[in-house]
Amino acid sequence: MLDMAQPPVLPLLRLLQAADSAFPVGGFAYSPGLETLVATGALTSEGGLADILRRYVQQPLRRQVLPAAHAAHAAPSPARLLAVDGAFDRSLTLPGERAASRAMGRRLLDLAPEIEPQFAGHPYARAVRSGEAPGHYPVAFAALGRSLAIPAPEALAAVGIRALDALVSAATRLGVIGPSAGARLVAGAAPALAAAIDEVLAEPLRLRFGSWLPLLEIAAARHPALPFRMFAT
Repeated sequence: MLDMAQPPVLPLLRLLQAADSAFPVGGFAYSPGLETLVATGALTSEGGLADILRRYVQQPLRRQVLPAAHAAHAAPSPARLLAVDGAFDRSLTLPGERAASRAMGRRLLDLAPEIEPQFAGHPYARAVRSGEAPGHYPVAFAALGRSLAIPAPEALAAVGIRALDALVSAATRLGVIGPSAGARLVAGAAPALAAAIDEVLAEPLRLRFGSWLPLLEIAAARHPALPFRMFAT
């Protein structure tokens, strides 16, 4: 239960803190295939990254991440939340992608009580700690948003912008773009993200997720074979 005496904006501030790239969930370690694209010369420009962001919004975010976050946020019971987590786990075909999402989600659940103390006893957090649930990042983030009484549109917006920021940050560290271009690209992708969120919120809740983005999927699958790697994926 939220303290009714606290400032009304405080829960949103807490969720924004959790979504910030500086919040130490480990997202900086993953490039979702971008490192392979850069190493092989397939990604060299701001325009190329803009195209990837556009496809990323249309597929992984629109078809997989946002629907899972929506289902998790709306879950009427801990059992349903575990079902969403399991369904999202099955939708991730690449071992590295699955491991990254689990690691970030579990780290978020470990840190969540620092910003929302009562989340420490959340049944989902306990299930992840005991190994009963994989603890994927979009599901964990949505559960935290629900615990903070953040409405679904805002929770999904935070999940989505965090994902775009992560891709742009990886591309910046790989030398494809500079910080100003990164800010420009995220701003340019925001309208498509907003439209995707509206579409997801208008759909019936579901437990089947999946996306189709071969460019990044193949690149991520080839990533372990790179002779030198800055990122874990």
